[in-house]
Amino acid sequence: MKKKLLIVTANDFLVYQPTILNLYDFLKNDFDANIISFDPKFVGKEKDLTRNIIYLKIPFRKTVQDFDYAIFLFLKLWKKIISHSLNYDYWFSKKWQMFILERALRKIKADFVLAVDMAALFLSQKIFQTCHFISLEIYPDDPYRNKIDVKKIASVVIQNQMRYEYLFGDLKLKTFFIQNAPVFKKGNINDNNNRKDLIWAGTIIKKFAVLDCLHFIQQYPQYKLMLKGGAEQKTLIHIKEQYSELIASGNVVIDQDYLTLNEFIRYLSGFKIGFCFYDWDLIHSSINYQTAPSGKLFMYLAAGVPVIACNIPGFQFVKEYNAGILIDDYNPLSIKNAVSVIEKSYEEFQKGCYEAAKYYSFDTSVEPYLKYLLAS
Repeated sequence: MKKKLLIVTANDFLVYQPTILNLYDFLKNDFDANIISFDPKFVGKEKDLTRNIIYLKIPFRKTVQDFDYAIFLFLKLWKKIISHSLNYDYWFSKKWQMFILERALRKIKADFVLAVDMAALFLSQKIFQTCHFISLEIYPDDPYRNKIDVKKIASVVIQNQMRYEYLFGDLKLKTFFIQNAPVFKKGNINDNNNRKDLIWAGTIIKKFAVLDCLHFIQQYPQYKLMLKGGAEQKTLIHIKEQYSELIASGNVVIDQDYLTLNEFIRYLSGFKIGFCFYDWDLIHSSINYQTAPSGKLFMYLAAGVPVIACNIPGFQFVKEYNAGILIDDYNPLSIKNAVSVIEKSYEEFQKGCYEAAKYYSFDTSVEPYLKYLLAS
């Protein structure tokens, strides 16, 4: 009989976390594997129905969120009156969500528990004791970081040494470096010579500097841009209102249809150059965005799409493999110059994409981790 393995997440955007989905696919043959997550609401409502996933509903979700938002507005007004910094991070919503997850976890039996990020690790240790930790996001001032017990961490999956040292310093935990990358298969690629347009893939949200790409298209209307992925609603409304002329002219197209991982890579392979940006204030204030290679960036590489990305430590391998151009600002001229450089040596940059995608292919990097779990 297969041992029961549970992957625990405390978020509601599972379909946009390829690391978890890929990991499940590689574990399901040797384990009775399940994932527990929340009903998707934030960047889309798509559910993956092909895997064993428990989707938790959050009762009174809107009521609690509205209550939190009212507190946020009050403190924002109070801050203006007294000129004193008051931060509020939707405390009631998060407490309520964690309560729902803890109640569900207490009803589940598992031989192995893989907890995704600190909140899920805290709850999983509380219920299952020793757990395996998967670090995908590092949140500033994470309240759960000081509550977890490092002695109850059986292993760590993380992207690189910088991120490990930030979380655990010089502690010597069993560690595996696995990127948020797909399995590289040339058969997934629509490899033709008709690639022409630019693409923004991933979450459409202001903090990922998507508006800078739109400003570039305004300045250089000879290019067309596809916005592909789930969208934060406020950002989507802003784009449709402020960039309506670009949308009406066809220079900007928004496609929010959900695709599976392999479908998504094949879709990307129809485009010439991809963007991967973060807001600079976000980069400067967050170790998470300074050091983590983005999942969508690895999707571009697997599709043979050279990238234009922000020049941060986590993206340096783009330069090493000559898979794109890293830029220090999002000025339209800077973006245009990067586009021109890639266009002049397109085949060389595309070759770099394939070499990087092959090196970071998920099946290769996950193999030692799977052997470790099977031997545990």
